[in-house]
Amino acid sequence: MTARLLMNDRPITLKRTDRLSDAAEIILTHHFRNVPVVDETGRYLGVISSNRLLASILPKAATMDEGMADLSFVKDTVEDLRERWRDAENLPVMRFIDTSLRTVGPETSLSETLLALYQNRTSLPVVEEETGRLVGIVSHWGVGMAVLGRNGGQA
Repeated sequence: MTARLLMNDRPITLKRTDRLSDAAEIILTHHFRNVPVVDETGRYLGVISSNRLLASILPKAATMDEGMADLSFVKDTVEDLRERWRDAENLPVMRFIDTSLRTVGPETSLSETLLALYQNRTSLPVVEEETGRLVGIVSHWGVGMAVLGRNGGQA
């Protein structure tokens, strides 16, 4: 049993040229925590996460290395957040991708796949080692559905 058994082999992805607004649309529409970003050949580059979208509307001082931990003095309004979003929505997703997530190959054992999913705390990209291409995603929901027998074993 391998990652291939649990993965969604048709994941929704973003291209390196897509904008933050494209990422937000996918994340909000599908209730995803992140979306993989691929190049023109399907090679995995990283993910854009809901957390990175949030960072785009926080004050810059909060998201810098060694940034401010206490923002209680900032009195933002929803309109302030909307203004920051308008400034950020057309930026390329590549400025915000996270490359730190662990990935697995399609032939990774079931136990190792589940451990990687657990350690990532978010969906797990499945990447071909030889080509670097994204071939699927393993999600917590998909694993749950497979374990409960609600989708024919596919996640």
